[in-house]
Parts: sequence; C-alpha cells; structure tokens
Amino acid sequence: MPVFISYRHTDRAQAIAINARLTQANIKTYIDVLDAESQSTDDITGVITRRITECTHLLAVVSEQTARSWWVPFEIGEATISNRRICSFKTGSSELPLYLDKWPKLTSDNDVSFFIEAYREEATTKRSVILDSVNESMRGVYQQNAELFHNQLKTRVRRGY
Repeated sequence: MPVFISYRHTDRAQAIAINARLTQANIKTYIDVLDAESQSTDDITGVITRRITECTHLLAVVSEQTARSWWVPFEIGEATISNRRICSFKTGSSELPLYLDKWPKLTSDNDVSFFIEAYREEATTKRSVILDSVNESMRGVYQQNAELFHNQLKTRVRRGY
C-alpha cells in the first residue's frame, strides 16, 4: 500500500521530511526525486500516472506556491480518477483550495502521526484497497472503505487526538 507524495519542488524539503517520516514508520512511499526513471524519462506524465496507479494513497504537500503548479492538481486528479485515498499537508499560512475540502487536511507533525495510524489500521483490518480494475460491486466496497478512511482521519485531525 504505497503512498504517493505530491508536491511542488519549492516544497521539496517538507515533502522529503514527510517521506522520511512515513518510511521510518515502515510505510512504502513514492517520491519522484528518489525515482531514477522519473529523473531520466521523456514521458514524465506517463511515469507519474503509472506511479499513482501503483500507490493506494496520495499525500499532497500544499503551500501558496502550489497555486502556481499544474503538477500537484494533475496528480490529485489522477488519484481521484483512480479512487485513491487522498490527503493534503498544508505548509505556511495561506488557505488551501476549496477543492481539497473533500479530503483530510493535515497541518502538523501530530496530524502526520494520525495519518500513519489510519494507514496502519486500514492495513491491519485489511479493508480493501484495490489497485486494478474490478467489478462494480467491489468498486462500491472500495469506495465505502475510502470514504471511511477519509472520514475517520478528518475526525481525528479535527479533534486533535
């Protein structure tokens, strides 16, 4: 169940810190700067799209700089189409775009801990997280599980414990 970390390159330090935190928690991640293929390809869009479909979660690092990026919204869109679990991590003091309200918004190290716990709970309970095309009934179960993940994490972040 890898986590795709999406970010604008001006937010690279924060993305790498989150990547390190998830890796330390034994969570597999994908971040482009550590992927030799993404550094050498002529088809970066194809690589990024494929990597998103290989992951179960997308965590987008979002700052005021992200508004000038088209990659982060593209990656969030690809994750949405692929029915991935999506979260954002807000850096700085600017407000996040309204379209991110649908998913949990992380703003602190404590919130990243909540994400890690939610991720582990999902893995422990073996709630279905699909990567490939499935029949419509399984797609419905997967969607319900994704909504459960999002709602539980939102509640936990809102409560702060």
